[in-house]
Amino acid sequence: MNLLQVIVEVRHSTPLKLFRPYEELYRSLTGKELPEKQSPLPGFELTVSEKQMRIIVDPRRTAIALGDIPNIGYCVDNIMTVFRRISEFAKLPPLSRIGERSYWVKESKLDFDELVSAYKEKIYKPINIAGEAIDVGTSFILASGEYKANLTFGPMESPQLESQFVFKPPKLPEVAMFLDVDYSLNMEQKEITERMLRDFVNTGLNYASEQSKRIESLFKEK
Repeated sequence: MNLLQVIVEVRHSTPLKLFRPYEELYRSLTGKELPEKQSPLPGFELTVSEKQMRIIVDPRRTAIALGDIPNIGYCVDNIMTVFRRISEFAKLPPLSRIGERSYWVKESKLDFDELVSAYKEKIYKPINIAGEAIDVGTSFILASGEYKANLTFGPMESPQLESQFVFKPPKLPEVAMFLDVDYSLNMEQKEITERMLRDFVNTGLNYASEQSKRIESLFKEK
């Protein structure tokens, strides 16, 4: 399967320094802490179209979406560059969660109905009601050491496939096998380092790549 999009998100245990003046102003006026539900700003979004990159920064999270991915190394290097630039403006607070979603696609020679039938045969054969389904999708939550991985996969046609992407890939198949891997780790007040982030992004993508190969092998077309 081909890797077409990656989103890496870090959630902050305290607001990013860029947004702290708003909290301090609220505290100076009221003598109280700003309620979580009363976020001082919605944050901002920056799109770099020529690099198929979108950056989202708000008080509680920093996220990067990247399309046009020739290989895993390219993806890791670009994500690290962006986080490094953000850290130059404001040091990232300790983390409460780190996550990575990767989207994988494999063109199918079958038409959509035939591919749905193949999924029903391989995944849902023991479930009688599945025989009546006109579309199917599967989700598993797996453990990988201390990490959690949520795998969602199924057959898709091009309009539904296109809706999954921040940046539309130049050529999407009419019918495809689709896989979304959400790889994450919850933590308490953990300081982020460049090495930790690089290792996480690398490990998550390699894990997702292995899962994509496993799923593809299930539906290997003769």
